[in-house]
Amino acid sequence: MDIDPGSASPPYEQLAALLRSRIESGAYPAGRALPSLARLGQETGLSRNTIIRSIALLADLGLVTRRQGWGTFVVPADQRPKA
Repeated sequence: MDIDPGSASPPYEQLAALLRSRIESGAYPAGRALPSLARLGQETGLSRNTIIRSIALLADLGLVTRRQGWGTFVVPADQRPKA
């Protein structure tokens, strides 16, 4: 995953945009878990807090739901809020 540290967009927004793109393309299918925080940290080099902030942004948009102890799951398209 490519996060550009020189970008005007903060890293958490870049990661959220990348994850959103993967969700919308079907790379992360509805009902399936996103990669773990540790895995995303390895792939991006971002801190745990930055990744959590990205996921919180996606949750606020209704794209994912977080289940404590289980992970973060993609919400099916027909259950997402209309933009």
